[in-house]
Amino acid sequence: MEQRNSLEYAHADAHPDLPTAPMSRMPTWTILGGGYQSYLKGDYGAAFTEWLPLAELGDVEAQFNLGVMYDEGAGVEQDLAVAAEWYRKAAEQGFVDAQTNLGILYFHGLGLERDHNEAARWFQQAADQGDQEAQEYLNQIRDDRKTVA
Repeated sequence: MEQRNSLEYAHADAHPDLPTAPMSRMPTWTILGGGYQSYLKGDYGAAFTEWLPLAELGDVEAQFNLGVMYDEGAGVEQDLAVAAEWYRKAAEQGFVDAQTNLGILYFHGLGLERDHNEAARWFQQAADQGDQEAQEYLNQIRDDRKTVA
C-alpha cells in the first residue's frame, strides 16, 4: 500500500517503506501561494510561516500541509503525533488526503497507538469519497480480520 503524500510525494523521504500517492487536490490559491512555492524550493520555514496562521484559522489545506511537514520533518522536527493532530483537523472537515493519512498513522501505529478500528473509520470516510488507496487499506483490514476469525 502506498503512503499518502501531500505536496509532491512528500512521504517518500519520511517513510521510504511506505509507498506514495499523487499530489493533493489543492485550490489554485494554495498552489500559487508563497507557502507552496517556498515548500517546493525547500524553504520550509517560509512555508510554515505562511501556513500556520491559516491552519489555526481552520484552513483545511494549510492544516493538511502542516501535517505533512511534521510527518516528514520538513522544516520542523519530525513529530508524528503533531502530524496526526493536524491531519485530524483537516480530516474532520472532510479533506480526503488527511483522512487517508490519519488512517495510515493509526494503521501502522506511527505517532499514535496502533488501532485498526480507528484506521478503518478514517479509511472508510476517504473511500466513500472515492479514494482508492483508502479502499485498499480497508480491504487489507477486512482480510486480516477474516484470517484471525
